[in-house]
Amino acid sequence: MPKGSKILGQPINEDKWAEAKKRAAEEEHAGDYDYIMDIYKKMAHLGEFKQEHIAERREKKQKLPAWKKKNWDSKRRQLKESVKKSSSGRFQLVIGGEDLNQYRCDSCGRLLMRGRNLEKAIVEIKCKGCGALARTH
Repeated sequence: MPKGSKILGQPINEDKWAEAKKRAAEEEHAGDYDYIMDIYKKMAHLGEFKQEHIAERREKKQKLPAWKKKNWDSKRRQLKESVKKSSSGRFQLVIGGEDLNQYRCDSCGRLLMRGRNLEKAIVEIKCKGCGALARTH
């Protein structure tokens, strides 16, 4: 049993953990914690084995190693900062860092995006709040 009460933010399912240990022992990896954890994450659909990530890999016809190399931060066990899911289900680019300019809707004042070095860019964004078309330049 792993230390703590949660794995990747979810409570540990002891039945699935025991099953994962049993399957690892059948494959001659009884003492290999990483191997057991990988089986458990597949069974519990955690981390890179969440349904949304599986669907994305199928859509892009990617194998897990290629997808993990591009999108998964193995140290933090989460998606990399450059890729986040929006509420509509599409992926969007998130620019990290400090000193970001904020672009807000002229009608309702809702935050549309944050960015840096967009002085020469022309971007049109439809506000999700009021539906107005905002243009940055």
